[in-house]
Amino acid sequence: MTPDDRNWHSEIEAPRIISHDDDIEWDISQDVVVIGLGGAGVACALQAIELGQKVIAIDRFAGGGATAASGGVIYAGGGTALQKEANIEDSPENMFNYLKMEVGNIVSDACLKDFCERSAPTIDWMQSHGVDLRSTVWPKKTSYPAPEYFLYHSDNSLVPHYAANAAPAARGHRGYVPIEQGRKATNLGGSLFEPLRASAEKKGLKVLAYTEARQLITNNDGRVIGVKVLQFENKDTQQQYLSLREKAQKLFAMFPPILPGSKFFMKRALKHLEAAKALEDGRKEIFIRARNGVLLSAGGFVFNSKMVAHYAPKYKSSYPLGTDGDNGAGIRLGQSVGGQASNMDRITAWRFINPPLSFARGMIVNMKGERFINEMVYGATLGVEMTENHNGEAYMILDKALIKQALFEVSGKKALGFQKALAQLNARFGAKKAKSISELADKIGIDANALKNQVEAYNRIASGKDTDPFHKTQDDTGMIITAPFYAINIGLKAKLFPCPSLTLGGLVVNEKTGQVLDESKKPIAGLYAAGRNAIGVASWNYVSGLSIADGIYSGRRAAKAIANKS
Repeated sequence: MTPDDRNWHSEIEAPRIISHDDDIEWDISQDVVVIGLGGAGVACALQAIELGQKVIAIDRFAGGGATAASGGVIYAGGGTALQKEANIEDSPENMFNYLKMEVGNIVSDACLKDFCERSAPTIDWMQSHGVDLRSTVWPKKTSYPAPEYFLYHSDNSLVPHYAANAAPAARGHRGYVPIEQGRKATNLGGSLFEPLRASAEKKGLKVLAYTEARQLITNNDGRVIGVKVLQFENKDTQQQYLSLREKAQKLFAMFPPILPGSKFFMKRALKHLEAAKALEDGRKEIFIRARNGVLLSAGGFVFNSKMVAHYAPKYKSSYPLGTDGDNGAGIRLGQSVGGQASNMDRITAWRFINPPLSFARGMIVNMKGERFINEMVYGATLGVEMTENHNGEAYMILDKALIKQALFEVSGKKALGFQKALAQLNARFGAKKAKSISELADKIGIDANALKNQVEAYNRIASGKDTDPFHKTQDDTGMIITAPFYAINIGLKAKLFPCPSLTLGGLVVNEKTGQVLDESKKPIAGLYAAGRNAIGVASWNYVSGLSIADGIYSGRRAAKAIANKS
C-alpha cells in the first residue's frame, strides 16, 4: 500500500528521494532517530546510547504513549529475580512452552526462545535503570490484582488446558506505585517508562516532544537516511494546543462512555481536540539526519477509525485502548518506502469479567444459546473468540446467588474502582432479569429451549455429574438454579460494558535485527521497527504485559543492530 491508495487513511507522505546527503539542509544530525518514544522507543534509545550511539527521539505528544497509559505491567519469566524472590519456579523452556500456545507461528520458534531466554535479563536491565518491581504475589485468576500485589498470573496459565502443557508461573510484573494510586488500572505505565526515559536523558538522549513525523528521506539506493517532522514554532501556540488537549482528556476521564449523558461531554471533548488539531497547520518543517538508522516505534492504529474499519471491520464497535497517537503513522511510514505490513486484521478485544470471580463462575452463551468457551480464560482470549466466531455478541447468564456473591466480591476495597463500578452497574442496571430461564431467553432474543438445555447441561458440570468440554473445573463452575435469573450483555456493543481493543498487526521485520523487510523479504537499509509498529511475539494473541515486554525486547534488539550498522 502507498500514500496514493484510497485506503491509506493517513497524513504520512510519500518518501523524499535525494541523490546526495547535502541536497537537504539538515537541521539536526544524529546516529539514531527514534520515531515514537513509548516503551519500545525508550528501550531502543537507552540501549543505543549504552552502545555509543548519539540518539534523538521525536514524539507526537509528550512521550510515553500507550506504555505510560497502561496498567504498568510487563510480562516476564524464565526465572526473573522477582519470581525467585517469591519462590516461583519458572524457566525459559517452561515460559516458551506456555507462550507457544498463545503466540502460535506469528514468530519463529527461534525468535520466541530468544525472547524467553532474554526475559529475566531484561528485568535485571530495567531494574539497573531504576524501574521498581516487587515480588508480592496474587496467586489466583484475575484480570488485574489488588493494588498491594505486583506479581500475578496475567495470562491463561492457571486454566487447566494450558496448565497441562506448561507449569503455571506468575509472569505479570507490575511496576511499583503507591497503593492508593494503584487502585486504578490505567496511566500507571510511567512506573516502567519514566525511569528508563530519565536514565536515557541523563546519558544524553535528546527528545523533541510535540513533534510529528510526516515523511522519510531516502537516497537513490533506497536507504533511509532521515525524516521530515513538523514542530510548533510559536511557544504560545503550543501552549494553547496543550491546554485544549488537556481539557479534552479531563472530560474523557470524568465522563467515560458507560455513564449516562457521556455522549454530550464526549462531543465537547472532541470539539477541544478539533480546535487543537486546527493549530497544527502553522507548524514548521524540520529535517533530521539519521547517520546509522531510523527506528519506527509509534504504536498501533486503534485510534484511526478508518484504518480499523478497513482492516478489521468486526471490531469497529469496540472501545479503543491506548492514546490518540496510535493512529498508524509508524506503520504507514514503513509502508511508504516499501515495507511489508502483515496481520493488520488482527485485533485483541479485552472482555474482562473477573473480578468478580462469580461472574466467571457463571455461563457465557452466544446468540444461539450455546456456550463456546471456558469462562475462566483470560479476557482477551474470550474477547477475540467472541468477536471472530460469534459476531461479537454474547451474554453472561447468572442466578441470584451468583449475583449476590459477585457484588460481595467487589464490595469495599476488595476490587479496583473500575472493576467495582462495572460489576455493580451491570448487575444492578444493565442486566435483564426474569423468574425463569425461558422468560430470560425471550428477553434477550435467544431460543428458550436452547438456553434451557444449556443451563441444565452447565448445572450437571457444576454438580460433578459431567465434565466440561471446555475444561472448566467443578470448583470454577457455579450452579444456575436460584431465581431470579440474570443475563448481562458482554458483546462489543454492550453500552454498560465497554470492550477495549488494540491492534496487533505491523511491519514485517528481520527477527534477528528488527530491520524492516520489503515485499520481497529484503531488508530496507537504515530502517527498523519495534513494538506495535512491528510483527512480534504480541502480534497474534495478547496477554497482559506482553506488548510492553515485546516492545522492550524489540527496541533493544534494533538498537544492537543499528550500533553494528547492519
